[in-house]
Amino acid sequence: MPRIRTGYSFRSAVGKIDDVIARLKVCDYPAAPITDRSSAFGWVKWARLCAQNNMRPVFGVELAVTSSLGTKKPTVDYWTFIAHDDVKFINHLISLATQQFHHEPLLTYEQACSAVGVTKIIGHRANLDEVDLQASHIYMGLSPSTTRGYIAAARQRGLQLIAVCDNKFTTFEDEGFYEIVCGRGASTQTYDQFIQTPEQWAVSVARCGLDGATLRTAQLNADHVMEQSTAALYPAELLAPLRPATLREMCIIGAEALGCDLGDKVYMDRMLRELKLIADKDYEDYFYIVADICLFARARMIVGPARGSSCGSLVCYLLGITTIDPIPYGLIFERFIDVNRDDLPDIDIDFSDQQRPLIFEYLVEKYGAEHVARLGTVAMYQPRSALKEAGAALRVPQWKGDAVAESLIKRSSGDHRALNTLEDTLRSMPSGQELLADHPEMLIAARMEGHPRHAGQHAAGIVVSKYPVIDHIAVDHRTGATMCDKKDAEELNLLKIDALGLTQLSVFEDALEMAHLDRDTLDSIPLDDKKAFAILNDGHFSGIFQFVGASLQSIAKQFTITSFDEIVCVTALGRPGPLASGGAHEWVQRKNGVNPVVYPHKIFEPYLKDTLGIVIYQEQVMEIGRNIGNLSWGDVTSLRKAMSKSLGKEFFDQYGDPWKKGAISRGVDPAEAEKVWDELCAYGAWSFNKAHSVAYGLISYQCCWLKAHYPFPFAAATLTHESDPTRQIQLLREMAAEGYDYLPVDKEYSTDKWTVGERDGRRMLVGPLSAVKGIGPKIVAGILGARARGERMPSRAEKLLQAPVTPIDSLWPIRDAIHRHMPDPAARNIFTPPVTIKSIEIRPQDYSVLVFCTLSRIDLHNENEAVKIARRGHEIKDGPTTSLNLQMIDDTDTIFGKINRWKYKELGKPVVDRGRPGKALYAVKGTVRGGGDFRFIMIKNIRHIGDVDE
Repeated sequence: MPRIRTGYSFRSAVGKIDDVIARLKVCDYPAAPITDRSSAFGWVKWARLCAQNNMRPVFGVELAVTSSLGTKKPTVDYWTFIAHDDVKFINHLISLATQQFHHEPLLTYEQACSAVGVTKIIGHRANLDEVDLQASHIYMGLSPSTTRGYIAAARQRGLQLIAVCDNKFTTFEDEGFYEIVCGRGASTQTYDQFIQTPEQWAVSVARCGLDGATLRTAQLNADHVMEQSTAALYPAELLAPLRPATLREMCIIGAEALGCDLGDKVYMDRMLRELKLIADKDYEDYFYIVADICLFARARMIVGPARGSSCGSLVCYLLGITTIDPIPYGLIFERFIDVNRDDLPDIDIDFSDQQRPLIFEYLVEKYGAEHVARLGTVAMYQPRSALKEAGAALRVPQWKGDAVAESLIKRSSGDHRALNTLEDTLRSMPSGQELLADHPEMLIAARMEGHPRHAGQHAAGIVVSKYPVIDHIAVDHRTGATMCDKKDAEELNLLKIDALGLTQLSVFEDALEMAHLDRDTLDSIPLDDKKAFAILNDGHFSGIFQFVGASLQSIAKQFTITSFDEIVCVTALGRPGPLASGGAHEWVQRKNGVNPVVYPHKIFEPYLKDTLGIVIYQEQVMEIGRNIGNLSWGDVTSLRKAMSKSLGKEFFDQYGDPWKKGAISRGVDPAEAEKVWDELCAYGAWSFNKAHSVAYGLISYQCCWLKAHYPFPFAAATLTHESDPTRQIQLLREMAAEGYDYLPVDKEYSTDKWTVGERDGRRMLVGPLSAVKGIGPKIVAGILGARARGERMPSRAEKLLQAPVTPIDSLWPIRDAIHRHMPDPAARNIFTPPVTIKSIEIRPQDYSVLVFCTLSRIDLHNENEAVKIARRGHEIKDGPTTSLNLQMIDDTDTIFGKINRWKYKELGKPVVDRGRPGKALYAVKGTVRGGGDFRFIMIKNIRHIGDVDE
């Protein structure tokens, strides 16, 4: 029956594609139709699964048809359209319907009837008087929802009947799942809404009073339509761009402009080797396209040094795609492209996010609107979102779901159990078992994990094709986005370009403009500026790319940075793997001379010398595998990918014996080779892409240089592009400590951005008009327009600026809010002097403190979770098991706090019930504990003081 919906109907039907395919096989369907409502997002996955199950896919769509496009809430009938021999006809219908969107994508009766290249199946509530009875390939759907009178009217007009399902869910048992996922959009009926066998269909439509011959004809019509539908998805072709010169000629021109000496044999050999592999892999057109985009962009905006492994390509550097010369940093081309690679490599480029739309406009202008589209994306239910929505629908207290969310089993995306995380957590973890004991119906949330939730437009992805994109996949006219995601686009062979937006580059643009510096200034600054290093060494992290996070800060605080290479190392080390495994700590100890620099064997020194004998980068893993273990580039690439996915030692060991054999042949002792291999697997599991570390480390350094030499322009630009008032205050507080001043807003001089002004002979930062409460873009435009014309500003603006209120009126908002609510702590029986969180330090003995703070995170934990039980040697605790972890924040710093299981009911539950993270103010008293760099407060008492915004 040629009408089958899946979860890609987004909130109007449910069903994972593999479940729907399995149901069709059980029902013995002759082919596998997919006809989701207003969606083609499931097509590529459907085709793949059909091939795996030896089924023939049939492609179609369900669209709303109406008499008039202009009515407030049009009355619609849902028609199904099945492609004959080419999916592009369906794609054009979808594009037209999305262009006429009104509450939902719409077609008129005339458009639906005149559609070519498709079979048209009328729904169960059409205005039959508007149906063109002369239209070709048109049927009236006979389904469980069809009424006797409607059938009689259709047959009287000569419409043929065709057997169709009314499925909104896959099997009879899935109705509850459908109601949970679709919520208010669910339409439960008394008739069957699951995928039926032919026999079930015949029983369900028997009430229509039709004879057996009529029913058989309807089924034969369905079989005929599916047999006649031979349309398939076919791969796109890469467009052939203009070639102004050969890539080699372009590289030579680029080398001259960059001052790169191709007379150096190292550079010439590297360039020729890369060019040969690019040509052998037929990637040349791709490089022409990307180089052209970068040439266009660098003339109009700040473009990043690139990101990821493309920075390991000398050809990319010479073509102006990247700004990183890979040779001095030891970056290897094979991390980017090796002989075994068949798919196009990802060349990810960062553009100024305020200028990035120009990239899409340029591609449309150059290659034509039909050949360019934005990439679509599908959001799947994740464990947390599934718990939240299922809990809300089933009226389960949110804190119970939150407890499960905090104890979720963590798995890599490469794990075959990755989409069973929630079910395994609910069945095996104490928090999950407790939830199911009280609310067994919550197991339905596990089915939601990995189910389509909603579709959208990818933030950066653009696809380009030789022929119109719509020939291959539908495009939503509202967003210009394909109805396929990244992986689907790759299967369709659509060229995907990631035009990524990076806010930091917009900060650079604004800062350089205010400092009256050229746009390319940062490309030529020295990389050994002591003032730039001092920014990090003095702990002035605000506004510094990557270093606003605690992880990189914690490493940078432990040693003195004296070189750019050390910033690159910190970029790679400041991640969960190195921090948790102790690798980052060991590197710092060696850097500070506490621990000696040692190598597994002297043969490793050339590869590990720059990182103090520690494997930090994936490129090191690859070179050690290749040059010491004699592994092929294909093997070291597979090994590197396996390590990044944490696939385990069993997987690594398939490369272990060949590697050890190669190492032994180079003089490494067999026992030492065994030991080194084990260490390589351990450290390599958290090794990082050095090419990316260099690229992003460079952006961090450029921030430091600007902040050191042009503090006002850098601060103003950073504040303009930072929407979080807390981070704005952090930067302003840092500037104030260095002797710089600011005005939250100035009636006469504020604009739409942060600027650098002057008051009484002192330079200062001046906040924007939009920071004032009650002033939005429209009023800002009115003020600036009036100012430009020399007129008085609008009266409402005048009133709002008489006593302006902004989120940054105070640099100490938490302290001030506490004082407003509690000017005299003694009046509330609080006699202990409070301390700032920043002043709390680890001492040999535990000691008590009182802090005034708000809570940025409130996390429930179960002390009998499997991980904690294992950590305690499988000891199960009796009595209360719920504890509370808190992230406490004041105006100076953050600190971890804990309410143990014995005090949770008394102290913790009121905090959870109150909620309002970041808003509720507390006085917290407890004992400071910890060791090394970690400190926390074991909470003995906590009292609510009020709310920040009261």
